[in-house]
Amino acid sequence: MVFIFFSQNQALHICLYFWQLEILFMRRFPFFSLLFIVIIFSCKTVHKTRTRVEGVRTPRAELLEKLQHSDFDYKWFYAKAKIEYDDSRNNQTINAIIKMKKDSVIWISLNAILGIEVSRILITPDSVKLMDKYNKRYYKRDFNYLKQIIHMPNMTFDVLQKTITGSDLSFDKSNVQVEKNDSSYTLETSENQIQSVIWLNALNLTMSKKQLKNKVINQSYEMNYSDYRLLADRLFSYKRKVKIESKQSDNYTIDMDYNKVILNEPQKFPFTVSDKYEVVK
Repeated sequence: MVFIFFSQNQALHICLYFWQLEILFMRRFPFFSLLFIVIIFSCKTVHKTRTRVEGVRTPRAELLEKLQHSDFDYKWFYAKAKIEYDDSRNNQTINAIIKMKKDSVIWISLNAILGIEVSRILITPDSVKLMDKYNKRYYKRDFNYLKQIIHMPNMTFDVLQKTITGSDLSFDKSNVQVEKNDSSYTLETSENQIQSVIWLNALNLTMSKKQLKNKVINQSYEMNYSDYRLLADRLFSYKRKVKIESKQSDNYTIDMDYNKVILNEPQKFPFTVSDKYEVVK
């Protein structure tokens, strides 16, 4: 039966993904098993300063200024994506529908291969709500609870939005370490035992790879961005690949392919919880 794929334990791993991140570096909480799809790509970058130049380059100050304004100019966002998950024991596929109203709502629907919805998530600047349709359970938490769970006090609703659009380049300009190679820039930071490295294409400043390493618990996360296409007036990555390695648990590979992205068409965010659902405190 197709729903076996979405058992509680498997969902805890599979849906530790999209957007676009870092549950990797925390304890595994059932409530947030599906939220990895939203937060796996998230990270706050900070620390150090160094610049090495080879040939003509964008001046450091100008580069950092451009990256600070790299988000999409949109009010509404709609996307469909295919997500493939693989570990040493399982290889599964789910489909996601993602909707946003900028600075207001993030709405996610997760579906099995046959199009049967198994969960729905609604995130606002104040709260996170989850309908687990497979187990008939409903969860509601304060947004601050999310920050506590992932041990990221700087996690904000804005950061989550930017992970979806692929423009999650938040950092302290005075402390980031920047290095120029022949075809790329490298931005390196370190904070609270987590080392972060971001590779940018030197020609168009698109992000090609992000790597996180937690030195305390010996875990690493790597995300590759590819298949950039013009969306409105900016480049958007339609393919993303995540590799998660840990000495304490299984290793994972997650491929995400956007097959449809639309900006600035008004969206609806249905989220009606049946009386038959168990409310989990």
